[in-house]
Amino acid sequence: MRRLLLAGVTLAILLFAVAALAPAAHAEDDNVVFGDQLVKKVQELMRSDKVSPQTKACLSCHVQYTPGIVYEWANSKHAQATPAEAADLYKAIGAAEWADKIADKFKNYPYVVGCYECHGMFKVQDRPDVIENHFGYKIVTIVTKKDCSQCHPKEAAEISWTWHATGALHSPFLPWYRGILAWAKKQGANPFGDVKAKQLYLKYLPPYLLKQRDKDEVDWDFYKDIAKAVMEYLETGRENDIVKMLKQATGMVTPYDMDFKNWISPLWPASGVLNTTVLSRLGIKITVTTMDGKVSKPISNIMEHPYFRNGYIYHACGECHGTIVVPYKKETVQLRGLTVNRVALWGWPNNGAARVDPDGSIGTCTACHDRHLFSLKQARKPWTCGRCHLGYDHPHIEIYEESAHGNIEHAYGEKWNWETLPWHVGSDFNAPTCATCHISTIATPDGRIVVKGTHDLENRLVWDEMHFFSIPKGIIPDKVQLALFYGWSQLAGKAEDIEAHKNPNAPPEYRYPVFMGFKIVEGPAPGETKFPRLLKIEYSGELAKHREEMKKVCKLCHSSQWADNFFRTADQNIIDYDIVAKFAYGLLQLSWKEGIADPTNKLDEFPEIMWYYIWHHQGRRWRNGAMMMGPDYAHWFGIVDTVMEALGKMTNWIALNLKVKMLQTELQSLKAAAGGKYTPELAAKIAQIEREIEALKAEIAALNAQVPALKSQLESVEGAAAEVDALKGDVSTLKTNVNELVKQLEELSKQLEAISPQAKNIEQVVEQIKQVTSQLQTLSSKTQEASARAEKASNEAKEASSKAGQALSIAEEISSKIDKLSSKIDSVATASYTLGGIALALAVIALGIAIVYRRG
Repeated sequence: MRRLLLAGVTLAILLFAVAALAPAAHAEDDNVVFGDQLVKKVQELMRSDKVSPQTKACLSCHVQYTPGIVYEWANSKHAQATPAEAADLYKAIGAAEWADKIADKFKNYPYVVGCYECHGMFKVQDRPDVIENHFGYKIVTIVTKKDCSQCHPKEAAEISWTWHATGALHSPFLPWYRGILAWAKKQGANPFGDVKAKQLYLKYLPPYLLKQRDKDEVDWDFYKDIAKAVMEYLETGRENDIVKMLKQATGMVTPYDMDFKNWISPLWPASGVLNTTVLSRLGIKITVTTMDGKVSKPISNIMEHPYFRNGYIYHACGECHGTIVVPYKKETVQLRGLTVNRVALWGWPNNGAARVDPDGSIGTCTACHDRHLFSLKQARKPWTCGRCHLGYDHPHIEIYEESAHGNIEHAYGEKWNWETLPWHVGSDFNAPTCATCHISTIATPDGRIVVKGTHDLENRLVWDEMHFFSIPKGIIPDKVQLALFYGWSQLAGKAEDIEAHKNPNAPPEYRYPVFMGFKIVEGPAPGETKFPRLLKIEYSGELAKHREEMKKVCKLCHSSQWADNFFRTADQNIIDYDIVAKFAYGLLQLSWKEGIADPTNKLDEFPEIMWYYIWHHQGRRWRNGAMMMGPDYAHWFGIVDTVMEALGKMTNWIALNLKVKMLQTELQSLKAAAGGKYTPELAAKIAQIEREIEALKAEIAALNAQVPALKSQLESVEGAAAEVDALKGDVSTLKTNVNELVKQLEELSKQLEAISPQAKNIEQVVEQIKQVTSQLQTLSSKTQEASARAEKASNEAKEASSKAGQALSIAEEISSKIDKLSSKIDSVATASYTLGGIALALAVIALGIAIVYRRG
């Protein structure tokens, strides 16, 4: 009996010990309730001594007028915890040193965090958007990052050093912001200058270059002064020195005075095409009438229409990047039977990550921690990041969902402990989310912290996968300051240019515009049987730290070899992309140099748009897909679209236009050699054929434009048959055009014999063009056969594939004949145009048929 009792006690002790080691569940589902339970919770809070009298006054009114806010707050951690308890959170995640930075007024504060604590105990008291009397209380509508920093100083400081804090200043409002900073520099502001220069820098600019990363919070305090001056100007018309400066430096007062439609940026491609110069150079105008029929104007581009304002920026750009909030008047209004004092705001409502607030805050916590629940669970969920990190240009959430990690979260995530601090790998969750890899404090199940948390999202990253070339992440998130004080652009800068743009007067950690410390080491030679047969990037300094921080996360579930091998192959994609991007950029510069594209508007012509897709869309998907384990995005939506679609089209377009330029030069030489001795009939005939060639070129361009549609639409045999029918129509049209040209060339050959001794081979040229026409007829019949095969089921796929090979063989044979013809057309420029058009048309048709057969 004693042994049994001893065994029972021992078992109890063991169970108690295991329970003590295991992380507390703290699952949010235990705290978040709805229905009668939530109503009861609100009633208890209204009676509780833990809620301040000021917050109770807020609740008693708002529970009637905005109950959604009140009830959501009641479910939050804020409704349960005092500000002083934030110190315990810092201790739990191994960051106790931040506890002392909690605002003094909150260190011994006895009440939970409610309405008044956020909206009434705001940090900056002289901000211009203060409502002096809101039913007896002095409050602000907008709770800013500075306000949150009073209890969460670590997070506020870290997030201020990321692109999440500067995105509004670097997107829709960049021209306005750039003007102010350029003006400040003219006044002598310089972080690397004398005492006065540094003081001016601190006064006018977000002081990234004089603060310490991840220790000091950075804001744009000068914007508070701007907001004050603007509000006074809008209410009274009085211009103080700041308003005068704004007009001089930016050409406007508020950032919203800018006509958004007139700014063209590589990050704002719509304005490039909408403001195209192509049609105006040709004298083409299209009359556009507004939907109410009152305004009608002939325009050469969309931007010329007075009613077009690029209003999408408020919803497309602002929702993610954030806005600049402008308080513009104080007013008294009647709302729901109540007389309410308020400050009218523009750029609000908005929760974009980089919102600029009237107290000078840059960046906002509510972009990820939605009001008024401020849920840790919600912030850790993948789709919180996916609200902005999705779509064509950076499909991070789609890549995550395709990956094994996303699949595991989808299968088991509803059972995870989403609220524990720190987050225990294995016991709380069994696969990473975005937050796991980039932000969270991760511990082992027994509570040992392995990876320290950070809101500095560059802390575990090495490469900038967003811009033109492969460069490391930037040290300073404010790209305007990099351009001002380093002469280096994050957008177009290359890693090999960094040394030339370093600032020797900067502190050592900020001497370069990006984190440095890498070199490429050659691996085994091609054909050499050694592994790994890849290049290797060796990291040092800050980059080595960043890579190791991310590897720590990986190694919580994977072996060291697994993590090392993964990053070895992923890094090769960074090298590969950089080579492709520099080749494409070289082609773009060639098109400008040769005059076949106009660099005046860098986003309205074919090679410019293809370059944009290469770096901003497809190249990003390639790099992101490789780094985040999304094979479809690395391959089909990534390198395939980058190279086969954008780069291929760009290369062919440039080659064709250079050939046309060469032929035009040759034609001019021939005409000059003829000395103008053309009969009227012959001149008319040449002009007619030139018009025919232009018409053919237009058809070729139309066919070329069909290629992307074919790629996306030919998903089934039935779809393939429909596209083959369309191709048959194109072939038929081309045959008609070519037959007509043959007749015209026969007639022209007779006339040319009279004036050009070099035209003796024209009959042979005509005969071979007839052979091309015959081949086109054969190709047409092949497309008809393809259509018939497409109507059958997938059991004929092998035969279709064989026929595709035959079609391609025919196309190659035709191409060979075209090449032979091309060598004989030096003396007849018009024939050169025709043959070049046929060659391109055949190439496009062959590609379309190949796709049809292969999909079949």
